[in-house]
Amino acid sequence: MLTYSINIKLIKQKRLEHKYTLQEMSEVLGLANRSLYLKRENGYQKFKANELPLLSKKLGIPLNDFFIPNVEKSSKGER
Repeated sequence: MLTYSINIKLIKQKRLEHKYTLQEMSEVLGLANRSLYLKRENGYQKFKANELPLLSKKLGIPLNDFFIPNVEKSSKGER
């Protein structure tokens, strides 16, 4: 089965390249404070689907680049 994860390393890398603060990013997403953004960027909370287009625009990352495929091994036929 193929699933996808959000590339949080890319998001953090691009934020640092653009020298955006955590506060700036939290404001872009409409979050109450920077710690809520930091939790997302560090993987403690997931980015919401409606936040990805906002990140894409602010960081200049195509939406498709946010996604990393995860390939899970099937247990079928394994002992």
